Amino acid sequence: MAVNPLATSPRWQINFERPAQIRAVVIVGAFIAAFWELLDFVPPQYGSLVFAWIYQPDWSHGPLIPLFSIYLAYLRWDRIRRQPVSGAWVGLVIMLAGLGLYLWALSGLPIGYAKPLSLMVTLFGVIVLLCGWPVMRYAWLPWLYLFFAIPMPQRYYFTLTDPLRRVAAVVASSVLSLFPDLDVQRVGSNLEYVYRGTTGVIGIADACSGMRSTVTLCALGVAVAFMSERPTWQRIVLILACVPIATFCNLIRVTVTCWTHVFVDPKYASGQYHMMLGLVVILLAFGIFSGLAWVLGHLYVEEPEPEEAAE
Repeated sequence: MAVNPLATSPRWQINFERPAQIRAVVIVGAFIAAFWELLDFVPPQYGSLVFAWIYQPDWSHGPLIPLFSIYLAYLRWDRIRRQPVSGAWVGLVIMLAGLGLYLWALSGLPIGYAKPLSLMVTLFGVIVLLCGWPVMRYAWLPWLYLFFAIPMPQRYYFTLTDPLRRVAAVVASSVLSLFPDLDVQRVGSNLEYVYRGTTGVIGIADACSGMRSTVTLCALGVAVAFMSERPTWQRIVLILACVPIATFCNLIRVTVTCWTHVFVDPKYASGQYHMMLGLVVILLAFGIFSGLAWVLGHLYVEEPEPEEAAE
């Protein structure tokens, strides 16, 4: 009896026909060529995305996001590859819409976010065109996760940064005022202090607002929430907890930095020491988040089914 080679191949192995392979290579190659301005990594002509990943500390996590996205797709690969390739024409329409937005952005559209947004829309269309519309039932998360690698528009970024700076200044001044012989006054996002005849001003910089740790922890939180099988309500709780946990840990960071500046030495509140403290706080935040995930996973213990009574 003849044996079907597809039946004996490993489940992860996919057999594409040669025309499908050629079509995929051509479309992906055209996609990369069209958006090379955003993806270029050869110095000194860095694309805007790569430039932000390399030179803007708030987005230094960017190179890791595509790797996590690929892993999220790998976790769903068995279901993704079983989806029928239907409705691919919808992908062509979406892809052309994304390219149209990109051409509009190149012509002078005064929206800096339009270029990366057009890249994401076009990528969505490429996925649907090559794999069919039903595949997005499982591929939506890896695609959506890539938005964590795209820098937020500056005006929205600073709109969120300023309130966080002020909250950090309020909390730090409240905690420091508890120490004897220390007089602290908050002026905007700056702390003016007098300690045993020594005066000084501590400025809460944009980097201390917590936006960096918030974006990083949200990216990690979403990855953890979807990397393992868990009820939907647990995933929602984990995602909603990312911002409060990141904000809480950043308040600890700012307070410790101000305390170090006043009571130890200002040099330990800046430079490498400040960066190391930031890494420790991110680890603390991730530890709290992982602990919450563990607690949610052990809230309910499934009891074994009672044995059926013998007849």
